[in-house]
Formats: sequence, structure tokens, C-alpha cells
Amino acid sequence: MTKEFIINLIEQNAVDIIWIFILFFLGKTILKLIVRRMAKVVDDGDQDHISQKEKRVETLGHVVISIGNIIIYATILFVVLNMFGIDTRPILAGAGVIGLAVGFGAQTLVKDFVSGLFILVENQYGIGDKVKIGSSEGNVVRITMRSTVLKDQEGRLYYISNGSIKDVINMSQ
Repeated sequence: MTKEFIINLIEQNAVDIIWIFILFFLGKTILKLIVRRMAKVVDDGDQDHISQKEKRVETLGHVVISIGNIIIYATILFVVLNMFGIDTRPILAGAGVIGLAVGFGAQTLVKDFVSGLFILVENQYGIGDKVKIGSSEGNVVRITMRSTVLKDQEGRLYYISNGSIKDVINMSQ
């Protein structure tokens, strides 16, 4: 790319470029505010003891930020494609068809996602809880919509897909 091409691109799409930056920073700020607000609502003021609600909000906060980031980056991608003159409507239609095909092919991924949603909604366990899932036992260090990560006393990490979790023993509740 030549220097003139880049300058010409910026001059022609200055408004779109500004909107990209606004979308990015505003989206990130709103995500942080939502998570902070959720944490403030359940904060009981006790610095020494973290309540179950606080653990749940921390877990949900990670999920909200992850999903929000995906939405922000996808939106920015479509704005950039439009900036280069690429019609995104066929891409969205194709993505819908591909999404349907992938949905049939990735049933375990959907199962993991739905199971992760129920784990969070039902508050079965949260980050920091000591749990036993199957033969794995340890502290929950991360929960995503797809998997749960446990860390045992020896520092080993166990990655467990949420769809394979049948029974959970929560030793923290």
C-alpha cells in the first residue's frame, strides 16, 4: 500500500474511522461500568470474606465482558468491511446458513454452552469455590460458557467441558 492510498482512504472514511474508535472505547467503557455496577450492588462491605453473591457476580462479569467483546469486535469488523466497500449483507446471510450447519455439527459445543449457562444461572459454583467434579477436585479459577477450570493443591489445572459435568460437589457452600 502506498502512502497516498492510505491518506486517501483516511480522508474518504474519516467519519467511519471516528465511529470505529467511539464504538470501541464506548463499548469497553459500558462493559466495565456494567460489571462494576453489578459488583457494587452485591458488595456487602466485608473485605475479609467474599460472599457467594460476590463470587457469582465476578463469574458473570467475566462472561458479560467476553460476550460484549465478541459483539464489539464483530461490529467493528462489519464497519471496516463497509468502509472498504464490501457489502456485508451477503456475509451476514451466509453466516446464518453456516451457523446453522455448524450448529448441527457442533452439538457438543452447544451442549457445553447451555450447560455453562445453567451452571451460572443456578449458581452451582463460582470462582474461588472448592469443588469436586467427577474425579477432579480443586478451586474454581475460571468459568466460561464452554468450560470450567479447576486448580488442585499441587497447582495442576483441570479443564472440564461444561457439557460433560454430571455431578458437582461444592465444598464451599
